Amino acid sequence: MKITHITEHDPFDPDSYSGTPCWMSKSLAQELELDYLRVTPPLKLLPPVEEFVFRCKQFWRKLSKRTELSADYHMRRAMHIANKLKGPVLQLKSNAILTSVSPLSGAFLESKIPIVYWTDAVYGAILGFYYSHFIFHDPDTKWDGHMVTSACLMNAKLLIFSSQWAARSAQEFYGISKNKIQVVPFGANLDVSHSLSDVKEMIQSRSRDKIKLLFVGKDGIRKGVDIVLKIAEELHAAGHPVELIVVGYIPKEKLPSYVKCEGLILKKTGAEKLKALYRDAHFLIMPSRAETFGIVFCEANAFGVPCIATHIGGIPEVIHDDVNGKTFSLEASIKEFCDYIVNLMDNYRDYEKLALSAFNEYQTRLNWKTASERAKGLVSEII
Repeated sequence: MKITHITEHDPFDPDSYSGTPCWMSKSLAQELELDYLRVTPPLKLLPPVEEFVFRCKQFWRKLSKRTELSADYHMRRAMHIANKLKGPVLQLKSNAILTSVSPLSGAFLESKIPIVYWTDAVYGAILGFYYSHFIFHDPDTKWDGHMVTSACLMNAKLLIFSSQWAARSAQEFYGISKNKIQVVPFGANLDVSHSLSDVKEMIQSRSRDKIKLLFVGKDGIRKGVDIVLKIAEELHAAGHPVELIVVGYIPKEKLPSYVKCEGLILKKTGAEKLKALYRDAHFLIMPSRAETFGIVFCEANAFGVPCIATHIGGIPEVIHDDVNGKTFSLEASIKEFCDYIVNLMDNYRDYEKLALSAFNEYQTRLNWKTASERAKGLVSEII
């Protein structure tokens, strides 16, 4: 079976779109024959005159109305992509076409070859979330966003979502039949070669004298870094030795001595450093205000690290309470988070059991090999 992956993102860049297109392609290539048809150049996907007019209009809306005209959901851009791909698609000898993440490439694509769309969310669901770059979308972009997303979902023969939350959103916002929808979780966007015995050693070697918390995320406000800082503060004030490592987000305020900021770590150059942070942490903590999935939870589980998060979006389907971590409501108090952490650290055997269970969730459910095998089976049913 041969699949052509049409993508606007670099399928070989582990930092492009959190590395998801890269790892999706990499895992599928191990299960079937895969080639690529990349939409290029990525930022100029309109005829020159239209591109110039759009950029001027974009600048004016931002200046005069404080709204954003997004090229990521521009309908004319989606049509132009389809026109550019018409010739190359006619030459394809593939059994299926895969589009992923963005709805642009598959929205108006014309092909007799069945199209598969694999993503973590639909536009309507994200628009109602606390995603900073969506909050200011211009009314024109909102219209285009819904139209392009609807067209993409209708055009695909198979829709694969990373969570039931995303699948339900497609049905509720766009009236998509559940008969063409399947759910396959994403995996960890890191190379993982260690065994169960290696993970047992990691867990055993973690500090018993200090609670080590890890936060990984660039959009700190959306991902709840302020909540994490308060949790660390309360633990410290209660006399619990604590260390919080913040990756990705750079707080503007002065940080206490028990908080260390590592800045942005790119996987292309800093994967080993990131892995070391996962190995040493007791908990990954990311109480997001909005989250479609959360690749970092898969990555943490890959190192036997339980996750603490919020019960929102696709997170509850990644984190199962008392199996690979714990989810809390958005209204949960800081004390609730702290009590959960302290209770596990005071009963370290319970922590070890949870940590091993987290690794089992990675091995059985939250890895790309499992995802690609499942996706391959689903695609084979429609060709």
